[in-house]
Amino acid sequence: MSSGHEHVSIDSYAYSSGIRDWNSGYKVFFAVGALVTVIAANRIWISIFTLCYMTALALFLGKVHLHDYICLMLAPFTFILLSGLAIAVQIGAAAETPGSISILGLRLYITESSLCLAAETGLKALGAISALYLLTLSTPMGEILSVLRRLHVPELVLELMHLIYRYVFLLLEWNRRQRDAALARLGYQGFVTSLHTFGMELANLFVISMKKSGVYYDAMESRGYEGKCLFWEEKKPFAMGQAVWCLLYAAITVLLFVAV
Repeated sequence: MSSGHEHVSIDSYAYSSGIRDWNSGYKVFFAVGALVTVIAANRIWISIFTLCYMTALALFLGKVHLHDYICLMLAPFTFILLSGLAIAVQIGAAAETPGSISILGLRLYITESSLCLAAETGLKALGAISALYLLTLSTPMGEILSVLRRLHVPELVLELMHLIYRYVFLLLEWNRRQRDAALARLGYQGFVTSLHTFGMELANLFVISMKKSGVYYDAMESRGYEGKCLFWEEKKPFAMGQAVWCLLYAAITVLLFVAV
């Protein structure tokens, strides 16, 4: 990340995105619709197409740097890869299965069906994540909350979404500063020292989070906070040119569903 931590990068892309002027309600509908389509269709080719299509829109229309997009995808990809291994590897009596191994009396093996299930599940998850990334990298959080408010999502849920979103990245920033300070003092030299430093960082981060939460709440109250965060929202009319991309996605998805 060029900016040092993900919170700044995500917000900066949201405010400078090439499709920031698209109607916010339309972008939410498009992204959530693609997510539901991937899950409901349960077809590997639709998952692959959604992943490629949403990535292309984010890169070419949204003007997201390829390196930053790969960095954003790295964390969910790692989690999905580990989950895929857990799905693909079977445990049981399969002595005749090629490539099976025995560990502590348990035989681990991979079958063609389990491997296909792991690939389908992983690609489905990546397709859904790419749809949500298209939304978050092109729409500020305040606009997303405004759309959800118009859909009558409970106000408490919206407040928690906004506060947690902001506070998590503040914790990441404080943790980054602690880690940089620890590295400068050779706090990660050796396994035992690294464990000790990591534990101290967690304990210190917990104390900081408790203190800062009270400070930030006092700051919000001093600015008139009464349990409801209101955001200034720019009016963005819906244009037919925006609908082309959704209609194109829907048309190709239907063709893949019927033909493959």
